[in-house]
Amino acid sequence: MPEVASFAQKYGLAGPAQEELQKLMHASVALAQRRVTVSVPATVANLGPGLETVGLAVDIWDEFTLEFSDHFSVELRGPDIAEVPRTEANLVVQGAAAAFKVCGRHLPSLRFICEHRIPFNKGLGAASASFVGGFLAASVLSAEELRLSPRPEQPEQEEVVRARSGTFPDGVPCETSNVDALLQATVARGWNPGNVCPAIYGALQIGIPTVSGTRSHRVPIPNGLVLCLFVPDAKEEGQRLEVESVERRNAIFNVGRSALLINCFATQDFAKFQKASEDFLATPTILEKFPHIRPVSQAALAAGASGACACGYGPSVMALIQGRTGDVLAQSASNQLEQNVGKAMLTAGEECLVNGQILIAKPVDVGAHVVAQKSTLGQSDEKSRIVYFQ
Repeated sequence: MPEVASFAQKYGLAGPAQEELQKLMHASVALAQRRVTVSVPATVANLGPGLETVGLAVDIWDEFTLEFSDHFSVELRGPDIAEVPRTEANLVVQGAAAAFKVCGRHLPSLRFICEHRIPFNKGLGAASASFVGGFLAASVLSAEELRLSPRPEQPEQEEVVRARSGTFPDGVPCETSNVDALLQATVARGWNPGNVCPAIYGALQIGIPTVSGTRSHRVPIPNGLVLCLFVPDAKEEGQRLEVESVERRNAIFNVGRSALLINCFATQDFAKFQKASEDFLATPTILEKFPHIRPVSQAALAAGASGACACGYGPSVMALIQGRTGDVLAQSASNQLEQNVGKAMLTAGEECLVNGQILIAKPVDVGAHVVAQKSTLGQSDEKSRIVYFQ
């Protein structure tokens, strides 16, 4: 290590002492490389008209720790893990296997520790988050650096995700040092780009198919936005719209609404957000399966939300609120809007015989990254159905 040589020269260490220090540093580095933790955010796809294209990262995080071990194991933590497998079928494991495959290596014996906070199978991107987390963590363990290739058409929008630490020794070189491999591998599994792109890059993302694969473009998120998420207890995630063609007038409607949606974020003016989140393509099918979405959305609007729409294809509902500044808990005593909207959504759900909980969180500007620490804030009472995330 050049740092050790410089240190030895500065302090006049003899040759044997320098060699011993080199060995100690290498041993410390090897130990550090054996374990890595990554965080991946929840996501809300579509936002109404942006089907399979638009998505928003949310400040609710799953954490995945991978470490080399003598035997394979998967440990699950969290309130909603009954349906999550502890075998090779686990999506975190599959993401890790995909990362090692990209590097031309077989998946080694690893211990997986999965801390799940994103509600599973509720339209908030939990499945794609697991795969992304496994891929990113495994890339770090294989001493890989992920970088999005420059794009000739818009090089200024190049996004970089570095999964590298100065404590990691040189590992077996990977055939690609591209976070693009993560994006393409995840989209190839059939997940909504509206979930995948913001999970990787954060913020509001527009994922578009090209001849060279899916590409993602960032839209800035204004400060002060808050999301109230109604998450039903018993409903399972809706399926994507499977149609080959749509009526021309409906397609035109959605194109216009999608443009208006992006304009709300670009201009930081959400006066027309409810109009912008309207959709004529998937909503009829979504409401047929989840009729509670309309009255829950209407209740959020009546309580003061700027707009509301299904999360992806349901069953969860997102209400958008403007105006928060400062810390969540510092605001909660004086600003009751979030609580009012959350309670209204819960009541509307109950009237439809759909019980659930409210998660209150901000949009988040960053996506999957290494060694992030997040925590839930607010009431610790397990019976509380309104939960804050910071």
